[in-house]
Amino acid sequence: ILELLIYPVIYVIWRKRELKDQSEEEAPFLPPPLVPSERMKRRLAKTVALIVAIVALFYTGNFAWQKLRAPKISAAPFVSQTIDDLTVNFIHPQGQLRQGNNEILIEFRNAQGQLVDVGNVKFELNMNMPGMQMHSGGTIKRTKMPGQYRAKIKIDMAGDWNAKLSFEGRHGSGQQSFSVTVK
Repeated sequence: ILELLIYPVIYVIWRKRELKDQSEEEAPFLPPPLVPSERMKRRLAKTVALIVAIVALFYTGNFAWQKLRAPKISAAPFVSQTIDDLTVNFIHPQGQLRQGNNEILIEFRNAQGQLVDVGNVKFELNMNMPGMQMHSGGTIKRTKMPGQYRAKIKIDMAGDWNAKLSFEGRHGSGQQSFSVTVK
């Protein structure tokens, strides 16, 4: 870094007096193709600015699309539980929970199979191990469909976990604990 960046700058500053004393006649001649014109410099600056703006716009649009677009989750439920008169289905695109980040769809259906809005929902996982307990809580958001909730949960370790689902709202309240295997 010193040889490429620092030493040349120090050399030019040190030799500045001698470089200024040279007249234009003594300066080395550069052929015209190596010296860009002012018009070419402006055109190059505009082209570079346009390319940078297009790339920035592309990445900004892609980032916004990924954040705003909710991925569709459709598969068979990997777990179904009954709480009071409701059937709760847990759906994961890969068919089961995996170690790492997971996004699952939780559906609440009545006896007729219709989706039911249950209000606030909590979902958490616990793993009891000798000497320590692991805990993973999920962030749950409502979807546009009443009775469907999207949960994001990060699971640090594969194995058998104890899951706890609870809800409270217009349909009443309820909770259920069950076992889930994480791959």
